[in-house]
Amino acid sequence: MGVIFKFVVSLMAVNYVYCAELPDVGKCKLEDSACMTPAFQKAFPLFMSGLPKQGVEELDVMNMEDIAFDLSGLQFSLKEGKLKGLKAATVDNVKWNLQKKTLSVSFHLDASIKGHYVASGRILILPITGDGQMKLKLKNILIKLVMHYEVEKDAEGKDHMIPTKYSFDFDVRDNAHFGLTNLFNGNKELSDTMLKFLNENWKQISTEFGRPIVDSASKKIYKNVKSFMKSVAINDIAQY
Repeated sequence: MGVIFKFVVSLMAVNYVYCAELPDVGKCKLEDSACMTPAFQKAFPLFMSGLPKQGVEELDVMNMEDIAFDLSGLQFSLKEGKLKGLKAATVDNVKWNLQKKTLSVSFHLDASIKGHYVASGRILILPITGDGQMKLKLKNILIKLVMHYEVEKDAEGKDHMIPTKYSFDFDVRDNAHFGLTNLFNGNKELSDTMLKFLNENWKQISTEFGRPIVDSASKKIYKNVKSFMKSVAINDIAQY
């Protein structure tokens, strides 16, 4: 299951944070990807740590919203989920399109998710039932996020970019490792068989069932990006 983590993100906390920490570095032009990509890289751990003055909560470790879905015969829920790893993400590319009013960000990371799961139904060809603790380790997740925005003026006449919607894609490229306690009411033989199956078929399982988990993390990142952009004028973060 991929995370999040698209977002885990996706972060317009970019030049503003970057230049606040490194005042000798000039602002990037929005469409200058060669400048914006390392600016986002500098901003990632700062943004994920939280920016209370800009309405950004701590996102690493992220307290995830509860997740529940019924997909391809699997009923699954995750409560009290915690996502870790966004601070260490590597930003691969940032592309701002002023005509289309879009921001595209690609990044990759290793991440882990813990929480209380409940599962029933089938995963691919095998039946599953369980109610316990989950630990999911994800190796080299690629997240591609596209955000659309509009430009609005504040009371002082300054322009702000206000995100209006987002979309994402993800790919767990190297490995996903599943740890689930209390499968089949603690039956060790059935539990071992299921865990072996999950971890041998990690690619197909993360692709088929990962989107609801990635979406949950992405929504939280998007909400915080929106809060940040509402609080900061465009000219405070970049050349516009």
